[in-house]
Amino acid sequence: MKIIISSGGTGGHFYPGLSIAREFVARGHSVTFLVSGQQASEQQATAEANGLSARQIPSVRAPHSIVDLIKFPFRFWGCCRAIKAIFKDLKGDALLSMGSFTSVAPCWCWPKSHKPLFLHEGNTFMGQANRLFAQKASAIALTLPLACPEQSKGTPSCITGMPLREAILEAAAKATTPAERAEILSSFGLSPDKKTMLIFGGSQGARAIVNLATAVMPLLSQSANAVQFIILTGADDNTALEQSCAKAGIAARIVKKDSEIQRCYQVADVVVCRAGASSICELALFRKPAVLIPLPSAKDNHQYHNAKCLADAGAAKLMVQSETTPESFAKFIENWLSNPQDISKMSDTIGQFARPNATKQVVDFLEGFLPKA
Repeated sequence: MKIIISSGGTGGHFYPGLSIAREFVARGHSVTFLVSGQQASEQQATAEANGLSARQIPSVRAPHSIVDLIKFPFRFWGCCRAIKAIFKDLKGDALLSMGSFTSVAPCWCWPKSHKPLFLHEGNTFMGQANRLFAQKASAIALTLPLACPEQSKGTPSCITGMPLREAILEAAAKATTPAERAEILSSFGLSPDKKTMLIFGGSQGARAIVNLATAVMPLLSQSANAVQFIILTGADDNTALEQSCAKAGIAARIVKKDSEIQRCYQVADVVVCRAGASSICELALFRKPAVLIPLPSAKDNHQYHNAKCLADAGAAKLMVQSETTPESFAKFIENWLSNPQDISKMSDTIGQFARPNATKQVVDFLEGFLPKA
C-alpha cells in the first residue's frame, strides 16, 4: 500500500510519525511524508535521511484576529489546492494524520470513499484537529485513554501508545545496575549516595519550572547531604539557578538539554516535569515516580488532562503551576526524603501505562483497515 503521513509542526508530532513510517516500510509498504510549519525543511531532510520520500506542503493556522479571519478562506483554499495536486500525483491508499494544525488541510482534502483516513492522538483530551476529523476517520490510534470517550465519535479506536526513540526503548528495556548508576552519576559530577531528582520543562514552559527550582533551593539547605538534582533548563543562561544551588550547598547538574536523556531517567529517583504525552510515556517505560506540573498555556489544557489521568490512577502526583509555591514544593521534597516508599509505590502503577511496542501496535491496528491489495 501507498501510505501518506501528515506530520508537521513540533517534534512531538513528527518523530512518532517517523517511527511509524519506518515500520510501515519494513512491512513492504511505501510511505510519503507531508511536512509543514517552521521546521519543515529540517523534518524533510530527516525523513529523507531515513530513506523516506517527503514533501513540504503549505499550512495555515486558525485565525486569531479580524484581519486573519478575512484572509483565512483564501489562504486555506490555496493550501487545499496545492495539497489536492500532491494527492493526485501520489495516488495514496491511506492517509495517517499525526495531529496539529498542519494536518487540517490534508485531512480536509482527503477523499473518504474507499481510502481510509487514520488519526494518531497523543493526549487524553483529543486535539482540535483530530476532533474535527474523528467522524471522518476510519480508525484512531490512542496514546492514553481518552478523558472524554465521546470525542472519538464512535470511530474504532485502540490504545497503542506513543512511538518513542530507539535509544529510549533500549535503555528502558534493561535494568540499571548499581554500578551503572554510579558511573552515570559520576560522569554528571554527582554522588551515588544521594537521592536524585530530575527536573525538566520540555520545549515549552521550562522557565516557570526552572524559576521554581531556583526559589526552592534555599529552603532545602538542611537536606543538602541527602538530595541532589539534575536540571535541564532549556536556557543558555543558568546563572541564577547555579548561584542558588551553590549558596544552599546543594549538588546539581545544570545544563540546557541532554540529547541522551535516557541516562538521566536511569539515575533519577523521582522526576518533576510537564505532562506532555511523550514525557509521560517515557516515564512509564522507566517506571519513574513523577510530579507532573501541566503547562497552563497548552491547547485545551490537554496537559492537565494527561496529568489527571495518571494522578487518578495513582501513577503520578499532579501539581497545578498556579498553586505550587517554593514552600509547598520544598515540603513535598522533604516528605519524599523522609518517606521515599510513599513515592516509590507509584513506580509499578505508572509502569502499567508503558507501551514499549507502541510503533508495532500502531501499525498492527491500522493495517486491519487498509484496503485489500
